[in-house]
Amino acid sequence: MEHFKKHLLLYTLIPLILLLIGASWYRFMYARDYTISYEGFCDPYTSSCFEYCEDDECLEPFHYTWVERNAAIVFEMCGELVLDCEGVDVCNDGEVGCSVSYCEPESGECENLTEEDMSLEEFSEQNI
Repeated sequence: MEHFKKHLLLYTLIPLILLLIGASWYRFMYARDYTISYEGFCDPYTSSCFEYCEDDECLEPFHYTWVERNAAIVFEMCGELVLDCEGVDVCNDGEVGCSVSYCEPESGECENLTEEDMSLEEFSEQNI
């Protein structure tokens, strides 16, 4: 009993740390009980999209929305190949915890194009 009193902190901390590790493993690896955020597809001709440029000249801007969704649903739809999955940019009807955010035009970080901005080549490709 005296040995237990001498190392009380050790005998209580180790089981608590192991319990914490086990509970975290269950939540994140097995149940996937967390929200993930990622960039989704956005058509700048029909929606107000966020715009990202890889260089200063911005010759080929990347347009996207911001999607937040429950990780369990994404893994259920796509399996382990989440990056190659299609159709995760749209929330299903009645899906809890799913949101798609578009750019607010007053923030100044948006790109909202019209059909007049579209080049002749892009316009003919869309109408084929």
